[in-house]
Amino acid sequence: MQIQKDILLFGYGTFGRQLYKNLRSRGHKVKVVVGLDDYVEVESDSGVDITRINIKRNDDILALNVNAAESIFYCAMNKTANNLFLVLTLKSLYPQANVIANSNSNETTRKLKYAGATSVIDLYEATSRRIVNVLTKPAVSMALDEIVYKQNDLQMLEIELKENTFLEGKYVSEIKFRQMGIILIAIIDKELGYELVFTDHRINHKLDAGDILVIVAKKENISKFQEMLKKG
Repeated sequence: MQIQKDILLFGYGTFGRQLYKNLRSRGHKVKVVVGLDDYVEVESDSGVDITRINIKRNDDILALNVNAAESIFYCAMNKTANNLFLVLTLKSLYPQANVIANSNSNETTRKLKYAGATSVIDLYEATSRRIVNVLTKPAVSMALDEIVYKQNDLQMLEIELKENTFLEGKYVSEIKFRQMGIILIAIIDKELGYELVFTDHRINHKLDAGDILVIVAKKENISKFQEMLKKG
């Protein structure tokens, strides 16, 4: 069972909406906070809970009544200045809080780190890194870039299929990965020149010896899976 997190998401622009959807789909509790004058586009069926505050008033932030020790603060405001202000404020109010912020430049990243951000996500750097990874094909790095939020109790691994395993010759749809506690992220297909194929419902790949599976699972489930592969 994955560990659910309480996440306070500041900002609901293009990036914030996508982050919200991904986090909610994984079972996390997400509270969205926006500025008093921020334009917010909300889908009618999203069910998103949005609170408007004056982000420059400490009392408004404290009134959110957040357990800072058990929560993650994510600053994804559209304006860089607002993210910087939020990081400064949150670290002042909650010195030990886990505060993550978006950045759009090296200079902004430097300022956010100086302000006390626990982690900074440089959106341009992440995008360029993904492009480089697509060209050079290091599978674990590429798969990492496809995951918005990584759980601390999960491990990502590449496993090359040997001959005569129970997976050889089977289609992905036939294999109950989830029942084994395994999430199949991608396959490096030897028949396609070791092309990286991200798995989704539209792709039903046939597995062959030499294919490499990129998986995410708890360590104990990975060990069990590897033992199953050894038995054939």
